[in-house]
Amino acid sequence: MSELKHINNILKRFIDGLYTRKDADDLLKHLHEGKYNTEISETMDAVWETIEDDELSLARQESYKEEARLLLDRIRKPEKRLSFTPYFKYVAMLVAVFAIGWGTFNMFRSNQQKELAYIEIRVKNGEHRQITLPDGTSVTLNAGSYLKYPEHFISDIRQIEMDGEGFFEVTRNEEKPFVIHTKDAHVKVLGTSFNVKAYDIDEQLTVSVRTGKVQVDLPEAMMRLAPDEQLVLDKTKGEFQKRNEDAKLSTIWIKGGLYFNRTPIRTVVNELIRMYNRPIAFAPGAEYDEYIYGEHDNKSLESVLKSIQYSTDIKYRIEKDKIILYKN
Repeated sequence: MSELKHINNILKRFIDGLYTRKDADDLLKHLHEGKYNTEISETMDAVWETIEDDELSLARQESYKEEARLLLDRIRKPEKRLSFTPYFKYVAMLVAVFAIGWGTFNMFRSNQQKELAYIEIRVKNGEHRQITLPDGTSVTLNAGSYLKYPEHFISDIRQIEMDGEGFFEVTRNEEKPFVIHTKDAHVKVLGTSFNVKAYDIDEQLTVSVRTGKVQVDLPEAMMRLAPDEQLVLDKTKGEFQKRNEDAKLSTIWIKGGLYFNRTPIRTVVNELIRMYNRPIAFAPGAEYDEYIYGEHDNKSLESVLKSIQYSTDIKYRIEKDKIILYKN
């Protein structure tokens, strides 16, 4: 019964739009062994409905189905030829995990050689910048961000590279998915609006959806997000979660505001440096592992520092034009 409960927990995560490589391996193992087929059939129907409802072109869905047939052929037992029909939805779902997910991590490198010329954008601290990509996609970049994209999208995937934060309003094209490559995750959409915060130096990565659906590929997992859902990746621990979050709060930075929801203090400081273009450092001799909460609407840097001081035991002082955070 504990094994069946484990399988059901995996299937619930699939329905919730969270797929991991280990989950897929476990499900393939149970499929090969022929366990619990009756118990999981109804759940698999629900999972398949979520895939059919996904924003994929018919051509891509057919591609996944063909890969499912090939995968099923490889895992059938020689002594017991499994019928294809009962397991088709099961295997096709897993193919969607593998085919959509981890393949995109190598996709950018393989296709880079085909692109002839790139444009690179760097946004200074204390500034924002709005640009329009070759396909008409609108991007608002936050301070300290870097964006690299081709002059023309000539392949069947619109790929860009980013280190920083940006709000994207992607021009819809079902035949050419739009993929944002960052150091720790890749974000894939067909046409939607969403915010990606993925600075290399920060401890957290977040993806927040305003409209449409967004898929986030991690090295060992894949997650799908709907409007007002957010992925939070703790890069120091390698942990990730999906949570409900008003997308308007995630883009408050566009109007000069700040919003923190269990944000590591070091990530908060990085954001303050970028936003206010002021040097801030931690005094040695103490651990700084606090999490910060709160919303600040166009507040001065001093006001933000005071609110941090009120909610934690972290104080600040100014030495010349540098701000030092310290503990007694």
